[in-house]
Amino acid sequence: MKVLAVIPARAGSKSVPHKNIREIGGKPMLAHSIDHAKASKYINRVIVSTDSEEYAGIAREYGAEVPFLRPAEYATDTALDYDVFYHALIWLKERENYIPDIVVQLRPTYPIRKAFDIDKMIELLMENPKADSVRSMSKATEVPYKMWLKQETNLNNTKAEQTLGQMRPLITEIPECYNMPRQQLPEVYYQNACIDIFRPDVVLYKHSMSGDYILGYEMEDNYDIDTEEDFERAMRAIQ
Repeated sequence: MKVLAVIPARAGSKSVPHKNIREIGGKPMLAHSIDHAKASKYINRVIVSTDSEEYAGIAREYGAEVPFLRPAEYATDTALDYDVFYHALIWLKERENYIPDIVVQLRPTYPIRKAFDIDKMIELLMENPKADSVRSMSKATEVPYKMWLKQETNLNNTKAEQTLGQMRPLITEIPECYNMPRQQLPEVYYQNACIDIFRPDVVLYKHSMSGDYILGYEMEDNYDIDTEEDFERAMRAIQ
């Protein structure tokens, strides 16, 4: 079975500059994800998708392949994961006639993850042939059933009304769920961005990163780095 890990590591980052190669735990950030992929008992090819020659050199130094540089239009702040993976899979299919059975996305902003979890998620997809993908999840600490959306304000309203705005509940499937005790509301999970696993057909033919049949894999820790505070927290944990 061909199991491909792709680590998307573009050069630009506004929240934490060059966070994908910033040193943490004695090595560049993206090197940790390369190590995680190499520690898996199923992954047999590791590719870094980057738009930077510098990043490509670092990736190769730590044992990943960089068979192409990502086009600039897929390396912007607004570029979608789908664009990145469609480009990678099409490139490999057309240039190498290589089509993996399973694709694993390991974001380089996650310097702490377990190969055990990667392998369990791969096994989960293998054991469920009807499933399109598996996503790592964590229990949500905030309750979406008590969240609200602010509606557009009528400029003819009073100043107080303009400041507060008319609100509408985020979730309406359960009538007045915002007035219910938290204990009576369904348990909610969020995708923690640690590991995404999917079949290549999901990207190539369904034009999606998840497909229709999505399995969840629960994890406790969350070390996704998006801010300096996240970086400091991961730094403490990795030492």
